[in-house]
Amino acid sequence: MEKLGIEPSLLLAQIINFAITVVVLTKLLYKPILGMLAKRKLEIEEGLASAQRQRAEEEKLAGRKEKLLSEARREARIILEDAKKQGKDVEHDIVAAAQGQAAEIIEKAKREARVEHEALAGAIRRESVDLAAAMAKRLVVSILSSGDQHKLIAKHLADLGKAKRV
Repeated sequence: MEKLGIEPSLLLAQIINFAITVVVLTKLLYKPILGMLAKRKLEIEEGLASAQRQRAEEEKLAGRKEKLLSEARREARIILEDAKKQGKDVEHDIVAAAQGQAAEIIEKAKREARVEHEALAGAIRRESVDLAAAMAKRLVVSILSSGDQHKLIAKHLADLGKAKRV
């Protein structure tokens, strides 16, 4: 080794120095660094586990949220259908009441028209009788005697009375 320019005592001293440096570095730096790395690895693993737990919890909450939203939508649909049904029932009741009132008004108008018709017919009959009597009187006065006139008028009135009853 001397040919290479290396002194064995110096090489041995360098090897011993290197070994001492490695031992010192291992004791002072390497073990604490390994401890910090292990601690950091543990923290990362715990963080990942915590993140997974949180993700699972979020998924669970999202599922519950979706279920609650679905239930709320279903209940809203039921409430809306009930409201529509109640609205139709109310509409039907209002229409039925209006139709009933219209029928009553029509019936009342028919009754009033009948009564008025009968009153007018009676008035026309009375006027017809009076007119016929006046005409008959003039005719009878010119043709018949007083006694014959009374008989004819009585007969005519009796016939009119029968016609009214029919």
